[in-house]
Amino acid sequence: MRDTHVIVNTPGAAEIESTGPALVEAKLAQPRLRAGVIERARLFAALDRLEGNELTVISGPAGSGKTVLTSSWLAARPDLAPAWLTLDPGDDNLYRLWTYVSHAVDRVRQGLARPALARLKLPRSDVEEAIDELLNGLARYEGRIVIVLDDFHHVSTERCLRSLAYAVERLPPSVRMVVTTRSDPGRRLSRLRARGALGELRAKETAFTAEEAHELLVTRTGIPVTTEDIEILVERTEGWPAGVSLAALWLAGIDEPRDGIRQFSATHRHIADYLATEVLEAVDDDERDFLLRTSIFDRFSAEACDAVLGTTNARRSLADLERTNLFLVALDGRGDWYRYHHLFRELLRIELGTTRPETVRELHGRAADWFRANGLVEEALAHAAAVSHDELATLLGAEHLNLIRGGKVDVLMRYLDLLSDEELERHPMAAAGGAIVAGAWGQPTARRKRLEDIAEAHRGGLPEAEQRYVELVVALSRASFLDQQLETTLANASRCVDLARRHVDDLLVITLAVFAYATYLRGDSTGARTAVEEGIAHPNGPRQLHGFTYARAVHALLECEAGRPQMAEAEARETVIGARQLGLAGLWSAGIAHHSLGQALLQLGRVQEAERELERAEVLRRSNDPRLDHAHTLLALAQARIARGRLTLAATELAAAREHLDGFVDVARLSGLADDVERQLEEARTGSPRAVEPPSPAELAVLRLLASELTQREIGSELFLSMNTVKTHTRNLYGKLGVRSREEAVRQANVLGLLVCADSPG
Repeated sequence: MRDTHVIVNTPGAAEIESTGPALVEAKLAQPRLRAGVIERARLFAALDRLEGNELTVISGPAGSGKTVLTSSWLAARPDLAPAWLTLDPGDDNLYRLWTYVSHAVDRVRQGLARPALARLKLPRSDVEEAIDELLNGLARYEGRIVIVLDDFHHVSTERCLRSLAYAVERLPPSVRMVVTTRSDPGRRLSRLRARGALGELRAKETAFTAEEAHELLVTRTGIPVTTEDIEILVERTEGWPAGVSLAALWLAGIDEPRDGIRQFSATHRHIADYLATEVLEAVDDDERDFLLRTSIFDRFSAEACDAVLGTTNARRSLADLERTNLFLVALDGRGDWYRYHHLFRELLRIELGTTRPETVRELHGRAADWFRANGLVEEALAHAAAVSHDELATLLGAEHLNLIRGGKVDVLMRYLDLLSDEELERHPMAAAGGAIVAGAWGQPTARRKRLEDIAEAHRGGLPEAEQRYVELVVALSRASFLDQQLETTLANASRCVDLARRHVDDLLVITLAVFAYATYLRGDSTGARTAVEEGIAHPNGPRQLHGFTYARAVHALLECEAGRPQMAEAEARETVIGARQLGLAGLWSAGIAHHSLGQALLQLGRVQEAERELERAEVLRRSNDPRLDHAHTLLALAQARIARGRLTLAATELAAAREHLDGFVDVARLSGLADDVERQLEEARTGSPRAVEPPSPAELAVLRLLASELTQREIGSELFLSMNTVKTHTRNLYGKLGVRSREEAVRQANVLGLLVCADSPG
C-alpha cells in the first residue's frame, strides 16, 4: 500500500514570474499519433497490469517504439490524465528537470503545481521540498494521473536519479510514473525494485511479434507477403519496431517484397546501413533533398525549413511526410514543430555528410542565423558549434549578456567549454563574458582568472567600443569576487564605475553595487551608501537583474549597521524573494542577499532564521581559495552559531574565516569582526551551563519519542503528524542541541534535563 505524502507550510499564493528562461512548449506536448499506428493490445494490457507499481520503465534501443507505445496506450485510456515531458540533454539538471515536470503536471489542471514551481525558485537545497509540494498538488487531484518522462536516457546524474526515486517513493495512490529510456536505469533504481515499486517493459517485450508485424505489413500497408515471410522478417530484425517499420516502407515500393525480406541482414547496424540507402532511393528527388537537408535540425518548423533551405513550400512538404508516415514526429498539437525519428535522422545525417559534405556547414550557418533572429539562442548556439568553433565563439561573445539575463548560464558555460584558449584569444568578448559567469557560477578561481587574462591580453584588436566593454567586464570580474587585496579590488571597482558611466550604461548598476560592497568592507559606510543609492535609483536598475539584487542587498547591510534592522530585514527579504522569482537563486548575486537577511534577523534576535539564511549565503559564496566575501559570511554565520549554542560549529567557521583572511594584507572591518566573534566564542565557552534555545512543545513531544525505539514513521503515527513534520522537528532539535544524530540528541537532552519535562503538544 502506498504512503500518501502530505506536507504543511506551503508558500501560499506565490506568483510564478515569467522572467526566467522560456519553456520549450513542445517538450510538454504529448506526441500526436500518426495514421496507421497499430494498437498493441498485449502491451496495453501489460501496462495496465503494472498499475500497482508506482514507476514503470520502458527501456530499449532507439527505434523500439517506446514513445509511440506510451502515447497510443494513453490515447486508448481516456480515464488517465497524462502529464507528458520529452527530455533532452539539458534536462540532466536537478532544477530544470523538476521545473519541467512541475509544468507538465500543471498542464493537467492549472494550479496543481503552482506551489512546487514557487519552491523551485528557492536555493538548491530546497528541491525535495518542491517535490513535496508537487506531490501535495497531485494528492488533491480527484482523477488518475500518469506522469510520462520520455527519453529518460538523457538523465544520468546521481542527484537527478536520486530525486526521481524520492518522488516515486512518495507518489499518491492515484498517480503513477512512466519513463521511456534507451539505457537501463535499473541499477540506480534497485531500491524501488526491491520494494515492489518498479515495473519494467524491456526491448524483448516491446519487440514486434509476428502477429503485430503481420498487422502492420499486410493488414495496414497491403504488402503481399506470407506468414512465413513475416516470421523471417521478425527473426532477421529481432522484432525491432523501427526496422520492421522501415522495412514496410521499403517493401511497399518494390515489385518482389518476398525476395526483399530475404535480403535483410541479421543485425541492427546492417539494417540501418541497408535501409539508409533503400528508403532514400525510394522517394523522389525533391523529397529526398528535403529529407537530407532538414536532417541538420534537432527540431524544426516550416518557417525554419523555408528560411534555411531557401524554399517556400516546407509546410506542404511536412504535411506530405506526415501523411506518408516517413518517421516524422509532431511535437505539438498544432503541427508547428517537428522532429524526425532519432534513428532516421541519424541515417539522413550520415547520408548528407557522405553525399554533400560541402553543404552541411552552410545549412548549419543559416540555421544559426534563423534561430538567433527568432530569439532561440540555445538552438542557434548548437548550429553555430556545428559550423565552426570560431562561429560559436562569435555568437557567444554577442549573446552572452542575453544568456545571463535569461537565466541560461549553464548553456553559456557548456558551449564555452568547447572552446580552446587559442579560439578564445581570437574572441576576447566571449572570454570576458565567460570570466564573469565562471565566477558567478562558482567555478574554480583559476579558470575565471585564465579567462580574464585571455580577454585582457587580446582585446586590442577589437573595435574601440568592444575594447571598452571587454576592459570593463574584466575589471568587474576582478573586483566582484574579492580574491585580491582590498585596495586592488577597490581600484578595479572604481575603474568599472568610470567605464560604465562613460561607455556601458547597461552595466552601471552592478558596477556601483560591487564598488559599494568593497567600500563597505573597507570601512567607508558613507561612500558605500552614496554608491549603492545611485545604483538603486538608476532608471534601468530593475532591468539589470544581478546588479539591482546586489545593490539592494548592500543597502540592507548598511541599514543593519545604521541600527535599523527592521528596515534591513524588509529590504533583504524582498531582495531574496525577487532573486528567486527572477531565477537567480543559485547564483553568486543571491549570496549577499541571503547574508543581508541573515544579519538583519540576527540583530532582531531571530537566531534560528538567521542561521538558516546565513547557511544559504555561505553555500552560494563558498570558495576554496581565500575570498573576503566568503570570510564575511563565515564570520556572520559563526555569530549565529554562538547565539544558538552551537559552539563547535562556530569555532570551525571562525577558523575557516581566519584562514581566508590570512591571505590578505589588510582586511579592514573584517579583522575587527573576527576579533569580536572570537571574544563572543570565548565568553560562550566559559559560561555555565551552555545556552540552548528551548525546544517548542511539539519538538519536545518528538524528543520524548526519539528516546524510545519507535521509527520516525511510528513517531508520526503516535503524534498524528506527517513523516515530513517529524523530520522537520527532528532537524530543528538537532540544531538546537548542537548534535548530528538521534543518539547524541537523546544523550544531550538527558544532560540538560529536557526529557524530564517533555510534554505533549496537546
